[in-house]
Amino acid sequence: MDDRNEAELIRTLAGAADAAPEPAGDLLTMIHRRRGRRTRRRVQSALAVAGVIAVIGGGTAVARGAFSSGGGEGRILTDATVAATASAGPADAAKSRKGAIRPAAEVWPAAVTKISAKAADGWKYRPVTGLSATELLLAAESSFEKAGRLEAYDTTAGKSTVLADMPTPDGVKGYFVQDIEVGAEYIAWWGETPNNSDAWADFWAAPRAGGTAKQVGQVTGDLSKVERIGVTADSVVWSVAGGGIYRMPLTGGSPEKIEGTDGLHLLSWPWAADVAQGGEGQDWEKNQTKAVNLETGQTVEVNVPDGVRGLRCGPVWCFGKEKGQDITVVQRVDGSDRKTLPPGLSYMGGEQRILARGFGLLSVSEVVGRDAAGEDVQVPLAAVYDPTTGTMAGIGKRDRSGGGGYGIGTSSSPTSILYWDEGQRQVGECETVDAGAVPRPSGEPVPTGKIKSCTGVSKGGGKELTVVNLLAVPSTE
Repeated sequence: MDDRNEAELIRTLAGAADAAPEPAGDLLTMIHRRRGRRTRRRVQSALAVAGVIAVIGGGTAVARGAFSSGGGEGRILTDATVAATASAGPADAAKSRKGAIRPAAEVWPAAVTKISAKAADGWKYRPVTGLSATELLLAAESSFEKAGRLEAYDTTAGKSTVLADMPTPDGVKGYFVQDIEVGAEYIAWWGETPNNSDAWADFWAAPRAGGTAKQVGQVTGDLSKVERIGVTADSVVWSVAGGGIYRMPLTGGSPEKIEGTDGLHLLSWPWAADVAQGGEGQDWEKNQTKAVNLETGQTVEVNVPDGVRGLRCGPVWCFGKEKGQDITVVQRVDGSDRKTLPPGLSYMGGEQRILARGFGLLSVSEVVGRDAAGEDVQVPLAAVYDPTTGTMAGIGKRDRSGGGGYGIGTSSSPTSILYWDEGQRQVGECETVDAGAVPRPSGEPVPTGKIKSCTGVSKGGGKELTVVNLLAVPSTE
C-alpha cells in the first residue's frame, strides 16, 4: 500500500469512527478491565482509530466495530475527530480552521517546551501537572502505566530531579498507581488492584520538596471507589462514587466523612460540586447547580441557562452544551459573560473538560486537507480555550492520515499539562481475511469471499514530548 492510499485509508477510518454511535453500556467491561478510570478513558479514545475496516474492490472502505472518540484522559491518546461539512470541502474547512487556531507554541511560547520521552534509565515519562511556570511533575514508568517514581523537571535548566519513589505495597499483586495530586506541602496519590475483584485502595504521600513516600492508609468497600483526591497540610481527602467526601490523617488513622458532604464530589480541594466528576454510572446530561468550598463553607450557586445540558463548573467558569446540539456554551458561574463557540469546537466529555486555571479543552472536528498548491493543511487535534480572553491554542499535530495523538496530565485536580509526541504517526495495517470474519452489526447478512481488513495503529515516536504547561500562560484575570 503506497503512502497516498494509506493516508486515504486512515482518513476514511477516522471519519467513520467519529460518525459512529457511542457503544451501549460500560465500554471497559466490553473490552477488558485494566486500569480503572484512567485506562477506561484511554480505551474509549484509542478505539476511535483502532476499529477494523474492510476494503472492498477499488478502495471502498466500510467501518466495522469503530466507536466514536469521546475524548478523555490520554497518555498519548489516539484521536479521530474528523468531520467534513456539507457546505465546504475538506481543504476549505481545514484552511479556515487553521486560520482560526494557531499552535500553542505561537500563542503561548513561554508555556511550550520539549522534553525527553524517557529518563536516563529508559523508564518512560508520563507528565502529571505543572509544579510552577518552569517546573513539570513527571511520573517515570518502568513498564506500561507502571509508575515507579516522581520527578520534577526544570524547563529552564533542562534537567530533572527525583522527588520520591512510588513503591508497591508489600504483599499486593497487580497494583497500579492511579491519580496523583499536588498540594502546597505534599504530593499524594492513590492506587488499587484493578485486575481483581477486591474493593480495595490505598493512599500515599511524599514531601513536595522531595523525600520518602509513606503509605497513609488503606480503605475497602464503598470507600475504595475513589473519584478524586486532594491533599492538605495534615490529611488526604477523597470523594467516592455516589457522593460523599472523606479524609484520613497523613499520620495514619481511620477515615472520617467530612460533615455536610452527602451528594458532593471533589473538584479540586477545597472545592466540591453536586454532580459526579468521574467514575461509572454518572449522568453527563445533568447540570451542576452549585460549587461548595469545604474549608470556608461558602456555597456558590450556578446560574444554569435554559436549554443547556452537561454544565460543569470550576469556582469561576462553566462549560456546557446546548440541548440537542453540539454547540459549546461558556459562562461564569453567575451566568455572566455567556457565549457560544463556533460549530466544530466541542468541549470534551469525561472528567477533563475543565483544565487548571479555568481553561477549557475543546475537540476540533476537522480534516487534513490540501491547499491550492497541493500542500497539506494541518489542523490541531484539540484546542485549549481561555474563557476570559477568548484565546484558543492548538494542541497536538495531525499527520498526513488525519490521525495523531495527545495526552492530558494525570493529576487528580484539573491538570495544567497537555502533551504529544510529534514523531508518532498513524498508519494502516492490512491483511486479507475471510469476509465472514470481519465484525458486523447484528442482523446483517454474512458476506463471503476474501476482503482486505485494515486497522489504524500508531508508529514511530518515543524520543521527545512537546509539553504545554498552562501555569506558564500569563494571567488574564
